[in-house]
Amino acid sequence: MSKVQFVVFCFLVVGLLIPFGQVGATTFITDINIDQPTIIKGYTVVSEDENFRLGIYPEVLAEETRVVVKQYNKDDFTYPEEWQPVSDVYEFDIFNKQAFQNEKPLLIRIKTFEETKMLKQIFFWNGVISEWVELPSEVGDREIMKSVLHLPYAKMVVLEHEEIIQIGDASWYGYKDCLCAASPDYPKGSKLKVKDLDTQKEIIVTINDYGPDRSIFPERVIDLDKVAFQQLGKLSWGVLHNILVTKIK
Repeated sequence: MSKVQFVVFCFLVVGLLIPFGQVGATTFITDINIDQPTIIKGYTVVSEDENFRLGIYPEVLAEETRVVVKQYNKDDFTYPEEWQPVSDVYEFDIFNKQAFQNEKPLLIRIKTFEETKMLKQIFFWNGVISEWVELPSEVGDREIMKSVLHLPYAKMVVLEHEEIIQIGDASWYGYKDCLCAASPDYPKGSKLKVKDLDTQKEIIVTINDYGPDRSIFPERVIDLDKVAFQQLGKLSWGVLHNILVTKIK
């Protein structure tokens, strides 16, 4: 486990294992038993609505155990300011905690209600501080959010920022001839990963200017210096579509 992973693990272990805090009415429950043959080959636990998946690698579990996934209505909870839910709330629990070996992570996959261009993030409920806290996660596509966990219990939801755009168009400008960009969402000096979801090409840029003007270009997620733009496409194209922007933390 890397130093960063260890720090994240230590931060999560206390908060995630405390299942108190905001409580909503359970709408669906998936309750299965993972037996020894299943432990060997691995298994994916799927919620009743099929929008939540818990991937268990082969031999992550050392013993047989119940695994329960609960689904809660998103409207039964309160959320951080400027964030709103775009999925229901899901809680998984590996009942036999001694069975869980955290050398390999559990895989988390949550599908949102619909495609969205706004910034999305998986949040978990931290029972120690009684708050929803961001969980390191990534966009699978416009509807899918993915993350990993080294813990046997968590309550999670996908939240969307009310103002920050994450997926949209990218144009170019000539300024410093560098791997730089302009953004209305992130301050100067921020480092962003810019990925073309159609070609899977990606670059890292540093914000050195403000723009584009969303009142004129509402679909524009970022403006790239021409040097950066050419890493993803031809200048003659003018605009790139389906561009994902992620802040590097």
